[in-house]
Amino acid sequence: MTLLAIKHIQFRHGERHKLLVSAQTGIPLYYPSLFITTHVRAGGFSVSTVQGALAAIKVLYAWQASQGINLEALFSTGRLLQREEITSLVAFSARLLREERRQRTTKVHTLKLNAGRTVARNTCNVGAQTQFTRISTISKYLGFLAETLRDGRVSSASERQVSAMVERLNACRPKVSNISAVDRDERGLDLDVVDQVLEYLWPDHPQNPFSSKGVQQRNYLIITLLRYLGIRRGELLNLRVEDVDFSKGVIKIVRRADSPLDSRRHQPLVKTAQRNIPINDILQKKLSDYILHCRASFRQAKKHPYLFVAHKAGPTQGNPLSNSSFGKFMATIQGIANGFEIIHAHAFRHTWNYAFSKIVDEAGAMTPEQEQKVRAYLMGWSETSHTVNTYNKRHIKEKAAKALLEYQRALKNKKD
Repeated sequence: MTLLAIKHIQFRHGERHKLLVSAQTGIPLYYPSLFITTHVRAGGFSVSTVQGALAAIKVLYAWQASQGINLEALFSTGRLLQREEITSLVAFSARLLREERRQRTTKVHTLKLNAGRTVARNTCNVGAQTQFTRISTISKYLGFLAETLRDGRVSSASERQVSAMVERLNACRPKVSNISAVDRDERGLDLDVVDQVLEYLWPDHPQNPFSSKGVQQRNYLIITLLRYLGIRRGELLNLRVEDVDFSKGVIKIVRRADSPLDSRRHQPLVKTAQRNIPINDILQKKLSDYILHCRASFRQAKKHPYLFVAHKAGPTQGNPLSNSSFGKFMATIQGIANGFEIIHAHAFRHTWNYAFSKIVDEAGAMTPEQEQKVRAYLMGWSETSHTVNTYNKRHIKEKAAKALLEYQRALKNKKD
């Protein structure tokens, strides 16, 4: 069995790309590379989408190795996957690959037998959403592979056969509900928890887990920006010094995919629209202090424009703060106190929307239509995006509960 790996590539002009290669030789696989180039990369999809597509194709090649078949040779003869092979592939697509298993803790489920005995069964399966995505990509790739290898020599009936194979695969995808056990609006943080996080991260606070004064100042500023601006992780890590316009009192959110100035292997990306977000004098002062007194002390930081940098001594000191370092920072926060386990960067975005709704309601200065437009702009969404409702659901539920209680009280008073 040929071991495969996903190789990350960065071109001179900054564009990031990925290829499925032989782990032994480093040579890219021809047809997966062709598919990614013509069907994924050419569509303008992000490098993370390319990563996901290649991960699914990697599962497909692992399955064919386990079955002892060669899909390219098989399709070249005009034979496609049979029903039993599709069933086997679908079942295989739910598994974690061997290298994935090493990175994930195995879940143990207890099974009760009729005799009253219990046995433990280890499961190494992915979630329904992951399997759904895998099968969707695999079906597209198999359709592409079959069409490519037909080379115009097979009758038009084969087109229907290829379509039928793809449809059978897609029909076997697991059902994925849009309604999760925990509503997305509940992923926001209580405002008291947010205030407590900021209190513990205040420089020189006795429970601050970071010892360096510069790191303390940087981390407090990061959480402050997440709390007060509601920006995404990628938007935060993509910020440059030049994006802070002190003369106008705004922070600019700018899309810079494949920037040649970004040395990070996995470039943080801005997924939303470009916009200017106002910042008050306090935020401007904190940003100015960090730029002039912390960031400027690192020689490497003078070679790039990115705002937040690594402080840890070593070869990466002064480089742009990476996604992995940011993740370790958030993990450290989760261990500061009880109740902090749910803290993650995106939760601050939900919290911002909840707090914004309450402030708008209390001020009473906007119509619902105006509020939606303002929120959409500040969050980087289109004015017609339904994402506004998703992030505002927590506040809507509270307003609905309040209205219902008032209605019930009114009915009770009439009866009395």
